[in-house]
Amino acid sequence: MTGTHKLLPLIASLVAILLLSSLLSNKYYHYHYVTPAIIAISTAFAKPHTVAPPTLAGPIILNDPHLKIETVFKGLDAPTSMAFVGPDDILVLEKDEGIVQRIIDGKMVSEPLLEVPVATKVDRGMLGIAISKHEDGPTYIFLYYTESGGKTGDDRAGIQPVGNRVYRYELDYDHDKLINPKLLVTLPAIPRKPLSPETNDNGGTIRVGPDNDVYFVIGQVGSHQGQAQNVNRGPGLDGTGGILRVTQDGQPVPNPPLGNNTYPSNLYYAYGIRNSFGLDFDPITGNLWDTENGPDFGDEINLVIPGFNSGWEQVQGIWTREHLDAMGPVAPLQSNSLVNFGGRGIYHVPQFTWNKTIGPTAIKFFNSDKLGEQYENDIFVSDIDNGNIYHFKLNQQRDGLLLGGSLGNNVAYTTKDSQQAEFATGFGGITDLQVGPGDGYLYVLSYTGGTIYRIVPSTSEDSDSK
Repeated sequence: MTGTHKLLPLIASLVAILLLSSLLSNKYYHYHYVTPAIIAISTAFAKPHTVAPPTLAGPIILNDPHLKIETVFKGLDAPTSMAFVGPDDILVLEKDEGIVQRIIDGKMVSEPLLEVPVATKVDRGMLGIAISKHEDGPTYIFLYYTESGGKTGDDRAGIQPVGNRVYRYELDYDHDKLINPKLLVTLPAIPRKPLSPETNDNGGTIRVGPDNDVYFVIGQVGSHQGQAQNVNRGPGLDGTGGILRVTQDGQPVPNPPLGNNTYPSNLYYAYGIRNSFGLDFDPITGNLWDTENGPDFGDEINLVIPGFNSGWEQVQGIWTREHLDAMGPVAPLQSNSLVNFGGRGIYHVPQFTWNKTIGPTAIKFFNSDKLGEQYENDIFVSDIDNGNIYHFKLNQQRDGLLLGGSLGNNVAYTTKDSQQAEFATGFGGITDLQVGPGDGYLYVLSYTGGTIYRIVPSTSEDSDSK
């Protein structure tokens, strides 16, 4: 082989790297979310992860010929979350644009409902939405986003964000705008070391609970290390690493589970959370559940009781966390080393754990029988790494999952184990799941595909009837 020929493989590799770099184009989501390329950039100690692109053949349902998948809308830019205003009326967030779009009957309205300056580096951006309608009153739109310290994306030039903030807006139906912003909460958005590149783990999912309070999750925000992360001698609760809640007016909910009435401790509903992109309430019991993201192991599904301690950064999944985020041995069921706030903080092992990380995102209780009674009130979970949706049935007490075979110990040790729970695949990285209020079907938001899908009965008569 000549010297020129020997250089050809190297040249080809360099060209491929340059092409991939151009695809990334400064827009990505740390560890799990990517726009629109297929490789996540890693910071901290987490290893890089491949993020699923949409398959060329399109998404498919696995093992249920009675269901099919339809496209509702295509053409979104890095969508992170969606919420229904009403039947066939969806609000969708675009992460790096700071935009709220409205899609009615499969068509996007001509102008965004809202555009605000957001920080966009890694996990930052326009992240979470929830809606609360009031009879004979306003429709509240709750947004969680990383507010920029300047213009959108200025944090990439070194301008620090103002914070991860929760706002309440009102929907102006006549003019398709969000109006009357009210700032409810400001949370940290700057890493523990301000100049660190770790702008990851900002969480952002937000939900209105059956008690009408507003629940939202925030991660460790660039490796904060305090009592929220189970560092016993660390700083007190600082607004990171937990599920927090406020009233719809932004006030602390009375009787905080951890017993501390000082701010922001009085906002905490749960703590010890590395990062999360999924919250939902069981329609039968009213209990809160979440998904959580491990560094390179130990993704979780949890039943979140008041005062729940998820264990990070001492425990992730069922294992201890060792130096540089390495997986250690199985953790004890109860550990005296965890921060427990005088016994008010309660640790329990996850209801389900993945050994090999999948990047779980949304969790949704399917409170509908429109896909068949066999799915009614079951759990669906999506992921970003593989573009999968997983299906889980609950036990009679609805405090655990009904699992068999190699999943009987509540752990998926291998990819083959995880496949037992797979329901659908091929969407590209998924960021949200919702149940349509008019048709009762399962809606799927593809981040890498920029598409909203819905899962419907395979017979046209059923899918056309609403």
